[in-house]
Amino acid sequence: MTSAFRIRPAAPSDADEISDVLLQASLSAWGWFVGYERMKAANRGQRHPANLVAEDDDGVFAFVSWDERSGEIVRLYAHPRGQGRGAGAALLEAAEEALRDAGCTEAWLNTEERGTATRRFYERRGWVESGAPRVRDWHGVHLVEPRYVKKL
Repeated sequence: MTSAFRIRPAAPSDADEISDVLLQASLSAWGWFVGYERMKAANRGQRHPANLVAEDDDGVFAFVSWDERSGEIVRLYAHPRGQGRGAGAALLEAAEEALRDAGCTEAWLNTEERGTATRRFYERRGWVESGAPRVRDWHGVHLVEPRYVKKL
């Protein structure tokens, strides 16, 4: 595995790899409290939109999606094989730039409160917890998702 990677726009042909990235990253981060089989079942056959992907010689290993109307970073995931290589930070920075270019003055996202490494990742990049968390039940699991914001 090489540490070099490329960031490029997502293509329809990336759908299977993007779905695998989301599933593997989710299993790694949340499988211990959500349940591995529950997560596999919930994601089976799902397709997840992406704006940009990070790929290396082995294929897509990270992606990001955002909503230019609301300023939300909807998804940012890196497959465990690609974590710690800087792709997540590069994708997040590119998403922030795209939102800024779209006229957004603030970006926001939610992440699960038990994801301490994920929360530290955002905080190190200038994101601040702000406002009420999103509280919901997802496939029988109670989630509390703090809201993070960043001025653009």
